[in-house]
Formats: sequence, C-alpha cells, structure tokens
Amino acid sequence: DQMARNPSAIDMFITGTSYLEWFTSYVHKVVTGGYPIIRDQIFRYVHDKECVATTGDITVSVSTSFLPELSSVHPPHYFFTYRIRIEMSKDALPEKACQLDSRYWRITNAKGDVEEVQGPGVVGEFPIISPGRVYEYTSCTTFSTTSGYMEGYYTFHCLYYKEKFFNVTIPRFHMVCPTFKVSTARMETNHNEYAVDEDEDSTDTDEYEDRRRVLDIPAPSGRCPRHT
Repeated sequence: DQMARNPSAIDMFITGTSYLEWFTSYVHKVVTGGYPIIRDQIFRYVHDKECVATTGDITVSVSTSFLPELSSVHPPHYFFTYRIRIEMSKDALPEKACQLDSRYWRITNAKGDVEEVQGPGVVGEFPIISPGRVYEYTSCTTFSTTSGYMEGYYTFHCLYYKEKFFNVTIPRFHMVCPTFKVSTARMETNHNEYAVDEDEDSTDTDEYEDRRRVLDIPAPSGRCPRHT
C-alpha cells in the first residue's frame, strides 16, 4: 500500500527495466528450464556456464539466486541461496565410488574480508557418489556488502579403498545483489542515524522459514546457515 501511494518512500531492489521485460524474461527461463521448480515453487537460480570444476571423474557446478524479499538495504543484509550439483561421470570405473566426508569454504565479501569454514558433510548428509549418479543440495549465505564470493573443496574417501582420501574443487561463484533505490526519506536523513554493526544479520522471518522448508535448508541458529 505504501509503495502504491508513494514508490519513493521505500527502499527497493530493481530486477527489471519494466514489468513486461521482467515477466517476459521470467517466463522464458521457466519454460526453458533456466529456473528450477522445486516442490511446485519456482526459484530464480542463475547458472554461469563457467562456474564448473572437474576433479578426476567428479564435476561440481553451482547456480545462485538473490532473494530480495529476505534482503534489506538498511540495515545492509543481502540474502543469497546457492544450489550445488555434484556428479560423477557415467564412464567412471565402479571402484571410483566415494563418499563425501567434509567441506571447506572460503567466503569473501566486497571489502575483502575473508571467513574460512570447515565442517562435516553437507546439509547434514554424507552423500555417496558413484558412476552416473548426481547429488544436489541447496544452502544459503548472507553478506553485509552488496556482493561477495565463495569457493572451496569437498573431501571424499573411496569406498573400495577406504584409506584413500582426496579433495574435489568447488568453483568460485560470485553473488551480486541487483541495483537498488534508496527511499527519498532515507536519503534526506543523516547517515549516522542508520549506523549499524555490519557483522550483525537481521532476524530470521517467517517467509524465510517457508523458503527453508521448501529448499531443505537446515534450521539456522540465529543466522543464515552458510556453514552447511
């Protein structure tokens, strides 16, 4: 209602030059499979064809999505989800079958601040990858800057040679929020009134809970579960 009365009164993310342009692009990507449909909901994932890494017989690819409905300009809280596909070549030998043990993430924001994260499995699972098999999962992250990127690796062990461990590269993938407009009221206000601790994330919302259940993202403990 507020936006209808005075669009300049609120902050807004710009996802298209016009409604027609946005809707046409949206429909095209749904029809062509560019946007996946997960449990009857459409998700606006974008896949960079260069965002693929192959280690031996295993290929990892990543697609990302910015969620404006879970993001804010003030305080700066930019919410992204990413969907990762792990696939072993169907031509791989049977003895190449392996199981994922752990993950390592290197997370960098637009200021160059780096966070390193290690942990067991992914989203609480330890998937087994065998020739021709595909495993996909979805997780999320937030930044207090308008962009950032992640990269890392998974550690696997062979099922036939249990003492053999190896790392599989996760390609670097960038996340960038779209252009946004700041409300005229906020522009006229002294910036100091909106000073925030950029390390703090905003409180989770019911809308996030709905998205989390659809995507099978584990429940966070106060923050978006980027560590998964």
